[in-house]
Amino acid sequence: MRRGLCVGVLRETKNGERRAPLTPPDVEWLISRGISVEVESSSVRIFKDSEYKKSGAVIVNKFRKASLLVGIKPPYPQDVYADKIYMLFSHTHKGQQQGMSLLKSFFKNRVTLIDYEKIVGPFGRRRVYFGGFAGICGMIDSLHYYGKKLHSKGLKNPFSSIKPAHQYRSLKSLRQSVIKAGKKIRSQGVPREISPLIIGVTGHGNVSEGAQEVLELLGPVEIHPRQMREFVRHQKGMQRRVYKIVFLREEKIRAKDKKSFYFEEYLKNPKRFESNLDQYIPYLNMLIHGSYWDKEYPRLVTLKMINNIARRRRMRLEFIGDISCDINGSVELTYKAGCNCPVYTYDPIKKSYHDGYKARGITIFAIDNLPSELPLEASAEFSYLIREYVYQIAAHGVKDITYHVAIPAEIRRATIVEGGKLTGNFNYLKKII
Repeated sequence: MRRGLCVGVLRETKNGERRAPLTPPDVEWLISRGISVEVESSSVRIFKDSEYKKSGAVIVNKFRKASLLVGIKPPYPQDVYADKIYMLFSHTHKGQQQGMSLLKSFFKNRVTLIDYEKIVGPFGRRRVYFGGFAGICGMIDSLHYYGKKLHSKGLKNPFSSIKPAHQYRSLKSLRQSVIKAGKKIRSQGVPREISPLIIGVTGHGNVSEGAQEVLELLGPVEIHPRQMREFVRHQKGMQRRVYKIVFLREEKIRAKDKKSFYFEEYLKNPKRFESNLDQYIPYLNMLIHGSYWDKEYPRLVTLKMINNIARRRRMRLEFIGDISCDINGSVELTYKAGCNCPVYTYDPIKKSYHDGYKARGITIFAIDNLPSELPLEASAEFSYLIREYVYQIAAHGVKDITYHVAIPAEIRRATIVEGGKLTGNFNYLKKII
C-alpha cells in the first residue's frame, strides 16, 4: 500500500499576511484520517503554534517530511523548496510579470504547482476562493475612504463612522456598523452636494456578491442604468436613500460594430468588443469593481475614457473601489496596490496621480490581500473548502498529479507545473517567460 504524503502548512511571509490555509480543527481532521502534518512556525498567523500542536501537528522551523505544501500567498523565489507539491495562489496563469520569476524558480526546483484559482467546476465556477471576503472587506473599506474623502471637502456624511475592515473584531460588528450608517442615511440623509448617491457594481461572482452583501445593509434602492440620467438631471433621487446598480454584461460591454451583444460571441472574439461604461460613469458617485478580467478582454474603465468624460462635462464619479485589483487591468487607473498606500487619486484634468484621497479627482482604492483584514473568518471558510482536496492528494501518496485518475479532475486541471515543467493547458506561458 502506498504511503500518504505528509502535508506542510507554509508560513506566510508577505505583507503581514495573517490568514492560514488550514485551521487547527481541519489539521486535526486530516490527522484523524491518517495524514501527518507539519506546520512552519509563525508569530504572525491568526492561529498560534500551540493550537496546531494541540491538534496533533508537528511545529517546525523548516519542513522535514512534508511533500505537499499548502499556503496562500506565493513564496519568494529564493524560498522555494525543491521537489515539492505547492498548493497556493501563484498569480502566474494570466502571465503576470510579477509571477514569472517565481515560475522560473518552480522550474529550477522541479516543483509541482496547483493553483487554487484554477480549481473550477464543470461550468467554470471557482470552487476554492476568498472572493466573498475580498468583496466584503473591499466594500467596507471603500465606504470608509469615500467618507474620509467627503469629510476632507467639508461634507459631513454617514460613512465617517465606518472603519476599515481590519479594525472590526468580527464580521458581525462590521455588519452592525454598516446597518447603523444606513439608518443614519434614512433619518438624516446624505449631503445635498452628492445627491442622488448612486453606487455602481460590476461582476457576478464571489467578489461582487460579497460587496453587494455589505451594500445591501445600507438599504439601497436598485435602479436601472437607463434611469440614472433622469435621476441626476432632474434630482429625482432622494437624499435619504442610496441608489444601487449592478451592471449586466450587456450593459458593461458593447460590440464595436454596434451590433447586439451576445455573450458567446464576446467569449470567442473579445477584441470585437469595448467598454460601454462611458454611458454610465458620468452619473455614478462610486464604482465598485468586482469583475474577473484577463488581458485578452477589453478594459471597463480606461484613462482615455475618464479623460474624455472629464473634459466634456462635470465628473460626478469620485471613487473607484477596485476590489479585483489587476494592476493596469480592467480599471486602467489602478497602477499600484498595497496596504502602505491603499488609496490614491487621479486628476483627469492634469492627468496626474496623488497619494491619498484629498486631491481633486477620482480616488482609487486598491489592496491586493483584502481577505486578510478578517483573517479568522476568512481562514475558517477557506480551510473548509480545501481540506478534502488536500486529503485526496495526500492520501494517494503520488506526486505526478495529472497522471492519476483517482485525483479529482479539477485538481488535475489546476496543475500549472508538474515536476518543473508546464502542463499542456498552460504551455502558452512559455511565450511570456
